[in-house]
Amino acid sequence: MLAALAAILTFNLLLISPGQATEPPWYAASDLPVRGEVTYYAPGLMEWVYEYRLRLGQVPVCDPPACVGYVAMLRAGDLGRLVWLRPAGRPAEGPFLVVDYAASKDFERLSNRHLVAEVDHETARRWGMNRPLSDVVVLERSPYSERLYLPLVGLGDRSTEPSRPSAATQRTWLPLLLDQSP
Repeated sequence: MLAALAAILTFNLLLISPGQATEPPWYAASDLPVRGEVTYYAPGLMEWVYEYRLRLGQVPVCDPPACVGYVAMLRAGDLGRLVWLRPAGRPAEGPFLVVDYAASKDFERLSNRHLVAEVDHETARRWGMNRPLSDVVVLERSPYSERLYLPLVGLGDRSTEPSRPSAATQRTWLPLLLDQSP
């Protein structure tokens, strides 16, 4: 009995490689933020993948300017997610829509290489990439706080401001403003 149990445990250990124990698993969403290497897709390929996944209903519509670009992440659970990317020495950009992910057979190899994402070719051109970038942070949400932008109102020179109506003039305007009869 003990020998049979030992044989079963040994067989299970042979089937389950240490790389498959990576947390979270390939099919789950990534725990963000994550830092690592970013590469890029060939021209037009990421956009083709986006259109394909859009037709299948696997990702939401996120055309520019709503999204600044598209990315592929390692995990299938990230598909359809919005992320922001912060390359070393640059401000964060986003949102990027996750439109692709690594094949399960490639997950361990890419993870060991510390690859965290692949960007569309337009983003690679904008960033001046001609090789993979290291030390890129993938963020779950914008690092910038929401701001309310109000229009600028010039105060001007008080000597050029129109004069304010007198109290007597205000009394004659008020009935006109209140009287809504035809």
